[in-house]
Amino acid sequence: MEIVELSLRSSNQFINDLTEKKLHIESFFDYNVHSSSLFRERAEDLRERTYQREELATYLKNYTNRCLNSDEKILENIERLKNPDSLVVIGGQQAGLLTGPLYTIHKIISIIVLAEKEEKELGVPVIPVFWIAGEDHDFVEINHVFIEKNQIARKLAIKDSPVKKQPVSQLELNKQKTFDWIDQVFEAFGETDYSNQLISTLKQFAEESSTYVEFFEKVIMDLFKDKGLVLINSGDHELRKLEKSYFKSILEQNERIYDAVKEQQQKMQSLDYHPIIEMTDNSANLFYHHDGERFLLERISHNEYEVSEIGFTITRAELFDLIETNPEKFSNNVVTRPLMQEYLFPTLAFIAGPGEVTYWSELKGVFSLFDIKMPPVLPRLQMTILERAIDRNIKETGVELETVLQEGVMSSINNFLKEMSPVDMAPLIEEAKKEISEIHTKLVDAALLIDQSLEPMLKKNGHFIKEHLDFIYKTVENRKKQQHDAQLSKFKSIEQSLLPNLHPQERVWNVYYYLNKFGPNFVGELLNLSYSFNGTHKIVKI
Repeated sequence: MEIVELSLRSSNQFINDLTEKKLHIESFFDYNVHSSSLFRERAEDLRERTYQREELATYLKNYTNRCLNSDEKILENIERLKNPDSLVVIGGQQAGLLTGPLYTIHKIISIIVLAEKEEKELGVPVIPVFWIAGEDHDFVEINHVFIEKNQIARKLAIKDSPVKKQPVSQLELNKQKTFDWIDQVFEAFGETDYSNQLISTLKQFAEESSTYVEFFEKVIMDLFKDKGLVLINSGDHELRKLEKSYFKSILEQNERIYDAVKEQQQKMQSLDYHPIIEMTDNSANLFYHHDGERFLLERISHNEYEVSEIGFTITRAELFDLIETNPEKFSNNVVTRPLMQEYLFPTLAFIAGPGEVTYWSELKGVFSLFDIKMPPVLPRLQMTILERAIDRNIKETGVELETVLQEGVMSSINNFLKEMSPVDMAPLIEEAKKEISEIHTKLVDAALLIDQSLEPMLKKNGHFIKEHLDFIYKTVENRKKQQHDAQLSKFKSIEQSLLPNLHPQERVWNVYYYLNKFGPNFVGELLNLSYSFNGTHKIVKI
């Protein structure tokens, strides 16, 4: 494997301006991610804060032993959290099946790489932590992987349909349906020397898991074994005992939280950036859990709250009491989750996807409300895996890699067909349409002098003539494509691998396609490469 770096512009202008150092960072973040002293400055700031280190380590160790049967390296890292100088590099994602799209893997690699680097630089323990959004209830977002079928990326979803808005961390895994789905996935990938072992391991993890989050955790721990990656499931009820004091703080400030977000969003819009967070005017920025489902808690007035969907109302005082006695009935939303993460962990850096960078920038005022600095928000490593066969096709077709990654291959195909064709039919067809239209108009005018009722039929006749000319053009173009089918298939294979369905590879393909093709050590080999957090796109040649 080797890495080639490309400077690619994002569709997100905020990210472009951040990467190109055009962003007025102080308006959106508390730290300048381009500063050479960034992490030393952050580490010094964290020395002034206190955390529930003993309680957090105890919880994480109990959870790990209870749910994960983790290795010694993870337990060692959890123990190191008790060190008052220890820090974490953290990022998170939903619990996608077989880890979901590749960007989950890229995010974890970013976390581990940066944690290892900064531990050497700072001389203090820096622990990699992955925050699993187990309280999320949108199963449709995570219930599938993409497979290739007829040169198109298609979803292959598990045949399980929860009837409630149930957090995924409490959603029971259907073992038989999961087994069947795993077989279908690998059948689509194609059998290799590695398939049977991968299938067997995944089915074993599914058999040992009671929920989809547990299945995700076991897969992640297997892929990143010996790296000491600490997993935290934000949907675990026991975690709420550590969070309840901050739930109360959030409720105390919930009206001001709304104002702070709106003010920051207006600032962004005035600079032509596009906020992501959507908030209702009366949102308390917390979810309330009832009968296994998750509902948005809303404010009726300063002293009264409700969940309108279930007809539930509660006073402010009662709400504080309920948080104290039953904290598992609450969870964070997109606004308050970053606050809770910062409350629990001494965060040296938060590793974020492009969209997350934008939405965190909307929260600067919210962090200020709680008199804490937002941690450095560092864009994760963005990668594209370039297989040797695809690289060979790129050389043979002459397409530019940057062009493929940003717009696909259609323009390259059209240019190729023009070069290979002795005649360009398009202008000839257009010229024929023009001449025939002029002749047809004269005929129609003459016919209408005889009988005006012929007009609808004659117009329809003109339309048929144009359709026949289009048919000639399409027939010739299809014949040209058939004559060069072998070469055109190379163009299509390039796009399908690197920009499937015109979406970035990391947002579509799943890591198990590559594990199935290149072996179970594939992720370990990715981790052993040398990475730089310099804003460039990494092309990983394999």
